[in-house]
Amino acid sequence: MSQETLIGNLGGGISDEDSKLVDSILNDINSGQQGQQGQQGQQQVQQGQQGQQGQQPSPEQIKMMQQQQMAQRQQQMAQQQMAQQQMAQQQKMNMIQNDSNDIVDNIKLEAKNIMTVVFLCILLNIDQVDSIFKSVSIFSSEDGGLNMQAVFVKALMIGSIFYLIKTYLL
Repeated sequence: MSQETLIGNLGGGISDEDSKLVDSILNDINSGQQGQQGQQGQQQVQQGQQGQQGQQPSPEQIKMMQQQQMAQRQQQMAQQQMAQQQMAQQQKMNMIQNDSNDIVDNIKLEAKNIMTVVFLCILLNIDQVDSIFKSVSIFSSEDGGLNMQAVFVKALMIGSIFYLIKTYLL
């Protein structure tokens, strides 16, 4: 036969050893929480224990304390989300106000790149370069000008030279 304890035989008092065990368990539960949240949970548990005059909390009371802690966590998360949304809105407003200044600033920052592209386009569109392309039969059209293949090759040359200049010189 197994030994059973009747509910009526259980004592209402709690020993110091049991109290320490309950405290350590609650501390372990609360250790996963951060900052004030953990402190508030401990304070509530301590107040609940003092109010019970040394009695062990019932499962219902433990469940209620856990629900209160969950509600606090949810409330804090909602407050954090609201703060993040407000910060995002402020950043959008700042971006809108600074938008006109940003274009000018970006042009100033990219002036070297812009000037490099302009220089390369001018360089590859002078008559001397065109005459080199016209001397190759696949790049000249029937009327003696440059065809689309020549324009495409010149564009590839501009892009390649710009990449090399930007990578190794700028």
